[in-house]
Amino acid sequence: MREERSFHEMMQRYNQELLQMRQRSQSRPESAAKRESSAAKPQTPPAAQIAFPGRVEPPAPRPCRQDRPQDHSLTVGPNGPVLVEDTLLHETLETFVHTKIIERAVHTKGYGAFGHFQPYRCMAEYTTACFLQDPSRRIPTVTRFSFAVSNKGTPDTSRNVRGFSTKFYLEHGVFDLLCNHIPVFLIRDGMRFPEAIASLSPSPVNNLPDGRLFWSFLARAPEATHFLTWLYSDAGTVASFRTMRGYGVNTYVWKNAAGRRRYVKYHWIPAAGERCIDAATAERLACENPNAAGQDLWDTLAGGATVEYELNVQLMDPEREKALPYDPLDDTKVWDEEAFPLMPVGKLTLERNPEDYASQVEKLAFSPANLVDGIELSNDKMLQGRSFIYWDAQRRRLGPDFRSIPVNHMENWKPADAFSPTGLGRSACGEQVRRDIERADDFTQAGERYRRLPGEQRAHLVENIAADLSHAAQKDQACVLGYLRQADEAFAQQVRAAMPRG
Repeated sequence: MREERSFHEMMQRYNQELLQMRQRSQSRPESAAKRESSAAKPQTPPAAQIAFPGRVEPPAPRPCRQDRPQDHSLTVGPNGPVLVEDTLLHETLETFVHTKIIERAVHTKGYGAFGHFQPYRCMAEYTTACFLQDPSRRIPTVTRFSFAVSNKGTPDTSRNVRGFSTKFYLEHGVFDLLCNHIPVFLIRDGMRFPEAIASLSPSPVNNLPDGRLFWSFLARAPEATHFLTWLYSDAGTVASFRTMRGYGVNTYVWKNAAGRRRYVKYHWIPAAGERCIDAATAERLACENPNAAGQDLWDTLAGGATVEYELNVQLMDPEREKALPYDPLDDTKVWDEEAFPLMPVGKLTLERNPEDYASQVEKLAFSPANLVDGIELSNDKMLQGRSFIYWDAQRRRLGPDFRSIPVNHMENWKPADAFSPTGLGRSACGEQVRRDIERADDFTQAGERYRRLPGEQRAHLVENIAADLSHAAQKDQACVLGYLRQADEAFAQQVRAAMPRG
């Protein structure tokens, strides 16, 4: 409870200051004496008006017409030129042009919500993570839903990877859990990340969508075949965040007080159940309201309802790693849920909309390196690459003091605070190499995924791939169809038959 109270107090102070700034900026001109008197007595909003994470009352309405000197530029006479010495004008415009912060390189479009997480039981048997020990504690959280390859105008129902990132506010920092709504990724090494994202982005020539870029990349990345069966199925088009699953994708490590380590994969399961939509419905909704999913989330919380997800984990003893036909640290793979069943851990409840999007959502700074004792990085190559770069990305976007932004809750941070015991006690030796993992097995799970889909969804997968692949270069079509053939012969034949004849 100390963590919750300390963060609550911090957010109260922050919002009191924000409210005072807004009130001062909207107030009408007063005498100097009155302003000095007001400054001498800082305004403190009634406690009843502020509740975590802070509510800011709207400013008092101004008259329709109010002619104030500070609304005009400094000129030579009423019709003369504007003076260069008008520092008020310069500062007003300078502030405006710097209002928007640098956009994220990926996951640009997003929405946020505040809430809390509560564990079902003590997880000390598996991890010493502080927020998983006491089932009576409610851990404050903020969650951001986003679209991996997007801009501010990307429709919410677009075929895309959706991010599901949650920050847990703890007494001495934060823990960040970064998830996607698809359980696998299209690469397993961070070295190829820029190339992969470029293939999903608009053309560098004319900034228009060009699907040929993706198929050209896929032809050179057979490991993306499994990802293809998810993105182009109905799972790739989601109408609501409330009915969307979240997957950790990468493999982490849980360590208990005795030093025993287990691999762990995270799963968020929506209490409202899972629901996907087909391509036709996604296209229709995009025309009706490009922000349909964000609007649905906002309206749900604004109406007083909550949105809930259950956190589940899969655990694996590292000793079982070599016995598997695939590498469990490969993020293009899923773990069999029969062999590694889901274990319920706790519940996330979203209950409040943000009240200042810029400071509470846009300035959120996540990183998989924001860990706590008892949670470590595995040798997952993609995860380790991600852990290097997120803090650099936030520094460029928000400045070197991004951790001091209240919503990031890491004020007075210093490099030593980043210390984590992750990996301590383990030994590593061998030849330094640059090569793929030993058990790539790029096609088995893709074929299993295709055969597991119900008939209608399998037909949608085939139709969606065929419609886009038909625009690819012939050499790329041949490569991709070859990959699908290695996954499942019938899969490749159906896609080939469904491709328009050109």
